[in-house]
Amino acid sequence: MDERQKLLEQIMAYDFCMIDLGLFLDTHPSDTNALKDYRMCYEESEKLRKVYEEKYGPLSLRHMPNPNCWQWIDSPWPWEREA
Repeated sequence: MDERQKLLEQIMAYDFCMIDLGLFLDTHPSDTNALKDYRMCYEESEKLRKVYEEKYGPLSLRHMPNPNCWQWIDSPWPWEREA
């Protein structure tokens, strides 16, 4: 597995944990351990996204590198970029 794929899998794992913890927190809003874990997953996901996007480009429209220029359609498309 190459570095690009490994980063994507790590991001997806943290994002899944955030969704799962978010559902738990919906029914247990006072659980400080779950909230702490949610924040940790969020921070790790954001950190990994930043690493990924610096090397391979944006993962979504929410994280555009240049707020003054629409770069999403610049060639190559994000999913066509080489590792």
